Amino acid sequence: MSKPLRGDYKVSGIEKIYKECKDPKIKERLLAIKMIYSGEKITDVAEHLSYSHKTVYKWVDSWNELGVEGLKPQQRGKPRKPYLTEEEWTKIIEEIKDKGYNLQKLQEYVLETRGVNYTYKGIWTMVRRKLKVPYGKPYIINSKQSETAEKELKKN
Repeated sequence: MSKPLRGDYKVSGIEKIYKECKDPKIKERLLAIKMIYSGEKITDVAEHLSYSHKTVYKWVDSWNELGVEGLKPQQRGKPRKPYLTEEEWTKIIEEIKDKGYNLQKLQEYVLETRGVNYTYKGIWTMVRRKLKVPYGKPYIINSKQSETAEKELKKN
């Protein structure tokens, strides 16, 4: 048993949309709709594409309501909110800028000052990928050395 489809599309129009589409999930659903427009039964289409007939019925209902937009996969839920905002991370980076912290020390610092326990990978992801803080090698500065020692060395 076939379900009635929208009348404002023809097979050639669906083929054009199919060729332009880049998302494989939408393409598969468009293929199912195209096959139904060509006269195939929904159960045969479902069997051909290895889906249940209920799934294909849902695609047809979505197609009839919203067209191509109805075939796009729906996002489920909301992404998790970060423990600290990017502004907070920027403040942290400014606070430790010249202290020569590595990621482990930064992890301890965030736990002590903000009370948030990030994993090493979480710290790395936030600092390196999102904030794009470059790698830096911490140098040990001799506290007994005078500030003008480098200038004096260059003069000689």
